[in-house]
Amino acid sequence: MTAVMSPRVSLVLVVGLAVIAATCVSSPTEAQVRSARRAATPAPAARSAPAARAATPAARGGAVKTEDGYAAAGRRGAVVAGDEGYAAVGRHGAVVAGEDGYARAGHRGAVVAGEEGVAVAGRGGVVVGNRYESYEAWRAVAGVGTAIAVGTMLARPPAAATVVAYGGSSYYYDSGTYYTTAISNGAPAYQVVSPPAGIVISTLPGGCSGINRGGIAYSQCGSTYYQRVSNGYRVVVF
Repeated sequence: MTAVMSPRVSLVLVVGLAVIAATCVSSPTEAQVRSARRAATPAPAARSAPAARAATPAARGGAVKTEDGYAAAGRRGAVVAGDEGYAAVGRHGAVVAGEDGYARAGHRGAVVAGEEGVAVAGRGGVVVGNRYESYEAWRAVAGVGTAIAVGTMLARPPAAATVVAYGGSSYYYDSGTYYTTAISNGAPAYQVVSPPAGIVISTLPGGCSGINRGGIAYSQCGSTYYQRVSNGYRVVVF
């Protein structure tokens, strides 16, 4: 899957996360605390340097503040903040934020956001921009009760989708949602489209209600209207 991050955003954020991840893997929390304590106790020469405004060693960690930023480490993690952003690592994950974007990693996945888009990886799948690895990945991000929006792309159609031919094109249909093939970042994708007027499906999706307009019976399924025909239900647009 091709990420939508610019090279500059990707490099800054990924490198930041890599540094934090390396710290987590190579140094237990207690080692971080000991290291912070040593860093928070400057040598005599450094003690008088104008850049070192404050050093605050404590029983539970340490902190250093200079003209360029701030750094602290304790039992629950560490943080570094400066003019161009900040980085933090703790028991629940790590985060890096800068002028060009944001990156976060935790127990449930990771997210990178920049000027050109968003990339997310988690237990439900992978997301890049508005493209999802699968319908299940979209559902994990969107939550219960949310309708999938027109324009959303999936790397593959829902497993239960059926192919419906109409107007010389093939559509994928599942539970009231229509998809058509598209290209996203140079790769094939399945994009949600508005229900094509005139297309016929064999059965209605759930949650429909009957209405009457001009003496003709229709079924309203969300924002889509269907008329009963000999071979199924046809999408109509008023």
